[in-house]
This record gives sequence, C-alpha cells and structure tokens, in this order.
Amino acid sequence: MARLRSWRMIRTSRRNVGVAGFATLLLALLPFAAAGSAQAVPTLPTIPAHGQVYNGDSPRCLDSGTPMGALLFNCSSSIYQQWVYNRLNEIVGNSPTGCLDDGAGNNGSRAVLVPCTDSTSQQWIGDPGGGEFINVASGKCLDADLGTIGGQGTIVQVWSCGGASNQIWTFQFQPGS
Repeated sequence: MARLRSWRMIRTSRRNVGVAGFATLLLALLPFAAAGSAQAVPTLPTIPAHGQVYNGDSPRCLDSGTPMGALLFNCSSSIYQQWVYNRLNEIVGNSPTGCLDDGAGNNGSRAVLVPCTDSTSQQWIGDPGGGEFINVASGKCLDADLGTIGGQGTIVQVWSCGGASNQIWTFQFQPGS
C-alpha cells in the first residue's frame, strides 16, 4: 500500500510539474509569438535605381568601357552602360564590375571604375531620379566635362557643385518605376 501511495504522489507531482512547465514555457514564448506575428507581414524588397545613366547636358550615357575613366558615349544596350545605385550609395558598373570612384577628389579628377572597397570615395549621395551626385569623401559633384561635352567620349570627372545641367544625372529606372 505504501508503494501505491508513493507511486500516486510521483504521478501527481509529475503532472503538476508538467502543467507548470508547460505554462512557464508558454509564458516565456508569448513575447516572441507576439513579435513574430507583427513581423509576419512580408515586405517587398526595394529594387535599386539601375540601367543607363543620362547626363542633363548631353544626349549620351555614362559608360565604363575605358580603363582611363568613365566617359559619355551614345546610349546603347551595351553592358558598359548598365549601372546600379545601391543601398550603400555606390554607383556600381557591370563591365568591369566595380564602383565609380572620385579619383583624386580634386576638380577635374577623372571618375574611374575600380573594385568596390566600401571607401567613402566610392559613395555618392544623390537623387537617381534626376539630380546631382555628391561624393562623400571629396564633397565634389559627378560632372560631365564642358570642354569635351560636344562629342563622343565626354570626360566624366568630379568638380565643385554648382547645379549646372552637366552635373545632373538620371538613372533609367528608379525604385517604384
């Protein structure tokens, strides 16, 4: 009989521990369940500005097809004219893959496409829908050289910002378009 009584006590205490443990676990997970339900609404990724990049003072497009620096050439579907303005504020070219850099950062320094390094000389703050792109390191604007803007191979450089049309750049596709 004593054995039966101890067995019942063990079963009862196990049941109490089981219910108490379950209740404790439930209460511990409740904040996560509440947070999880708030996060359950999916958000669509924002597609960055991309495609050809047009200059406000030229009928030509930004082109990476030369090792000496970026130039403006007649717009085409060429891989050299495909760019992405990413969330790190980098203007990334496809051929060769790399980031547009402000070169030496002085007025007239060529904008060059180099391997991306997260350097501030490769970060540009601007409006991909049509505006100036200001380099974070130098504070200079991406600029189409007025001395060569009349023809193929216009030099792309950095220059003190002035709001002129040769410093206005527009991506072919902006987020939401």
